[in-house]
Amino acid sequence: MHRFELSPNCSLTTASALVFYLGIVTVSLTVAVGFALAGYWPILPFAGLELLALGAALRWSLRQGQRRELIRVDEDRVLVRKVGRKGECVFEFARPWTRVELVESRAATWPRRLVLRSKGRAVEVGGFLTDSERASLGQRLAEIIPGLPGRNILAAEGAQAAAAGNSEFRA
Repeated sequence: MHRFELSPNCSLTTASALVFYLGIVTVSLTVAVGFALAGYWPILPFAGLELLALGAALRWSLRQGQRRELIRVDEDRVLVRKVGRKGECVFEFARPWTRVELVESRAATWPRRLVLRSKGRAVEVGGFLTDSERASLGQRLAEIIPGLPGRNILAAEGAQAAAAGNSEFRA
């Protein structure tokens, strides 16, 4: 049995985000209140909107960092479990019929997509990985899930790139 756990790189913890946000709130409101006392009261609503937008962005970032993808390859099946803010989704494929595809994007600046396909169903894995990490994962999965001859389609370029960079990739 092979098991892969994928997670985005999120070095910002909840505690550090709270300390950062409270620091910014303190400085921003101190400056805004100072200007309001000097007669420039319209600064207060804009400072509030700015702090609200920053808080929303921090919350979104923390929630994105909690995503996980677990790929388990058994003797006869491939199981993909995606855990995120919308809950958990589980995809199961028959191992002999599963193929690994590294799909080129339509635009040159977009990253490629790593897709597992079997019997008309497909699931994208590693959407938050870098392009080289995705290629490396695809190469490793293609070795583990050989399927039928000629079933795994991987791009030759970047397939041997090392799994290093902005995301965690543990086999």
